Amino acid sequence: MRNIRNILSVVCGYAAAVIGAGFASGQEIISFFVKYGKYSIIGVLLSCIIFSVFAYAVLSVCVEKNIETYSDYLNNFFRHNIRKIVEIITLLFAISTVCVMTACAGEMLFILFGIKKIFGAIIFNAVCGMIFFMNNKKIMGINSILGAIIIFGIIFCCFYILRFREHQVFSNEVKMTVSSISYAGYNLITTGAILAGMSRFLQDRKEAAVASVMSGVVLFVMMLLIWTVLEIYYGKINLGEIPMLTMALRQNKVFGAIYGIMLFFAVITTDVSNGFNVLDIASRKIGKNVVVFFMTVIAVAMSGAGFSKIINTAYRLCGYGGLVLVFYVIYNFIKNMNKVENECKNENTKVKLAKNKHNRL
Repeated sequence: MRNIRNILSVVCGYAAAVIGAGFASGQEIISFFVKYGKYSIIGVLLSCIIFSVFAYAVLSVCVEKNIETYSDYLNNFFRHNIRKIVEIITLLFAISTVCVMTACAGEMLFILFGIKKIFGAIIFNAVCGMIFFMNNKKIMGINSILGAIIIFGIIFCCFYILRFREHQVFSNEVKMTVSSISYAGYNLITTGAILAGMSRFLQDRKEAAVASVMSGVVLFVMMLLIWTVLEIYYGKINLGEIPMLTMALRQNKVFGAIYGIMLFFAVITTDVSNGFNVLDIASRKIGKNVVVFFMTVIAVAMSGAGFSKIINTAYRLCGYGGLVLVFYVIYNFIKNMNKVENECKNENTKVKLAKNKHNRL
């Protein structure tokens, strides 16, 4: 029972790291999938396969070598120069994500309460700034709980909207691009830190495999449901900056408020996860207080560019950089596995030769 609970903690924590404002709002699903037509569902499946493979590549190594931090994980696989490049890519993406979360929070508070976006962004960053001074491990535990709430909330809300949908017709556009792969790429740039930190809940590679597969399935179910809702309405109504919140508010104000709360949880979990990544890397050079201050200023300033615009530019660019990192991690994992297998075979061969020699004597 305890093993199952621990595996679910890893699944929810990983899902919480992937499910940010862009995911839960539906803006990412439109930008990277829906706008390319109904066959973009293949891209959704491909992304989730990459999510699972990457999770197993990181978790299995961390469990086997008793690694609990992403820095230790990078030290095991990357040479000094390459590790520095990975840290720079991670830092840039983490800051971009904090900006996106800030923009989404400002947009949400404007839609729901009429608060000016700039003030909403400042309020959100003030709350997150206080969280950054809390214990990192406690935050990871809270992320897992919020992740479970978000998963349930997204699935329930999507089924509710589909049950009472106004349109029955799907779009006829058929286009496929590398968007699905770049989507997985940028989402996985910083999740390695989350996976490394949560690997302590797992005992062996078998549990790592189960957690990885379950994570991919959970993410696929949520992405499929959001994709289905938005594919039905895309091009037929104005979905706004936060499409899923627009759809929720079309049902009724109470349902819109419920989805708004769940979306806020998604924004917080992702902002905090990426904020800690920024702190982990940047605070080695300058003080923690200075990092939090500059991160807040940059996030509020960049949020003025607009939620969807940042996703379509910064995220897409980071996606291609993230792909290099993801495939390098998977390549090193496969290489390490082959090395371990060869060592085992050589060891078995030595044992057999020793036994044969002993028998002859």
